[in-house]
Amino acid sequence: MVNILSPDFLLHVAEGSEEVASLLHQDILNRIIERIMLRLGRGEDYLLSAVDKWQLEVLTDAGYLLEDIQREIAKRTKLQEQEIREAMIDAGVKNIQYDNAIYEAAGLSPAPLMQSPYLMRLMERNYTATVGEWRNYTRTTAEAAQRTFINALDKAYNLTASGAIGYTQAVRELINEVASEGVTVTYPTGHTDTLETAALRAIRTGISQACGQITDARLEEMDWDIILTSSHLGARVTGKEDYTDHSWWQGRFYSRTGKDKRFPPFSVCGMGLIEGIHGINCRHSHGAGDGINNPFEHYDTEENRKAYETQQRQRALERRIRKTKREVMTLKAAVDNVKDEKLKFALDMDYQKKAALLAKQNKAYNNFCEENNLKRLADRISIAKWGREQAAAARGAARRYENAKS
Repeated sequence: MVNILSPDFLLHVAEGSEEVASLLHQDILNRIIERIMLRLGRGEDYLLSAVDKWQLEVLTDAGYLLEDIQREIAKRTKLQEQEIREAMIDAGVKNIQYDNAIYEAAGLSPAPLMQSPYLMRLMERNYTATVGEWRNYTRTTAEAAQRTFINALDKAYNLTASGAIGYTQAVRELINEVASEGVTVTYPTGHTDTLETAALRAIRTGISQACGQITDARLEEMDWDIILTSSHLGARVTGKEDYTDHSWWQGRFYSRTGKDKRFPPFSVCGMGLIEGIHGINCRHSHGAGDGINNPFEHYDTEENRKAYETQQRQRALERRIRKTKREVMTLKAAVDNVKDEKLKFALDMDYQKKAALLAKQNKAYNNFCEENNLKRLADRISIAKWGREQAAAARGAARRYENAKS
């Protein structure tokens, strides 16, 4: 029996939260596009109305947009908080059950998670921190969405008024730009992620760290020294033989205090460090071990490296498909909300072209999975609000584009 949280459990534990974030992301994008088309989709004469009147209307609309987004965020945050709480409690309960089995086999009597005030405080502290990250992301996202709206309209107005490019081309460019960039979270380092990617990473990491801290507290409480780490094929490889190389330390016994010389000190796994165990997006966990029974596999170094590289490529293909799906949906929203017929035709051509690209990406992904004997992960290429109707419309658009090319 595996006596600690499995990597597969940690991979899927935050999927409910990712879905909430994905729904919010697409909703915000749709609101931006709808309001942009309300301003720009009526034709060039409307766009080039008196500049003072135009700017006042844009700023007024931007205020309404921000209010709409903030209301939607408030609604989604209630759902997100519930998802995070349930996922964290589920992980905590399972985690402590696995540890307790080891202690009880040794004749000790550990209390269940819910009966330990100290462990529950640890859980609550991590829950509060994780929810706080979500709130920070959504606050900055709302402000970024408003800036995107204002900047897009200003750009279209200036390009058209100056005669740099025509009305139809200006609107097409900004719609494609908004569709491509989406709604992003910007970290202090300058790195950006989509809202759902940032939320998934923060929540999975928060749950993992909560379980790691609970495990450590129980190890200390039981005065237990031997630790076992989990393992999975395709663990992170850096080639450094330190805490950053997860394939190097996974699936082994360690000494918590460093006193048991049969095993290396647990400190080599980098607990508490960004790239160590329980660090950012880490799927590993640790728990009490007996120094004898290890249910985790030891993977050949080369086998693990190949699996890691293949999985990285698979993840990249999946991210590409999700991004294109979002662009397809955003362009379709623009087509559905535009009134100017010439612009509508041009945007529909962009929609068809993007749908054709999606078809090619899906084919490439399926071929890659087949060639490398990988399971096609439908959940990893799905996005919110993309169902049979959207998929059928995209396939039809792709066929129209390919027929037109022929």
